[in-house]
Amino acid sequence: MTDTPNSTNATNGRRGFLRTSANAGLLGAALALLSRTAPVQAAAQVDVADSTEPPPSGYHETEHIRKYYAKARQF
Repeated sequence: MTDTPNSTNATNGRRGFLRTSANAGLLGAALALLSRTAPVQAAAQVDVADSTEPPPSGYHETEHIRKYYAKARQF
């Protein structure tokens, strides 16, 4: 059986698509590895037992929550 011009073009098209897909996957994996950031140091923890104030109960606005609200207002 001989290849007709149409079947050769279709085969080359599929091969090209597969090559492009494989290259895109490798590029994505490389970018994911290269874009990782350095680990962040954890903040110092405060010992609650040494505090003279009782721990807050219910909802209370902390610095973390204020930052969240500020970022949410930007959208």
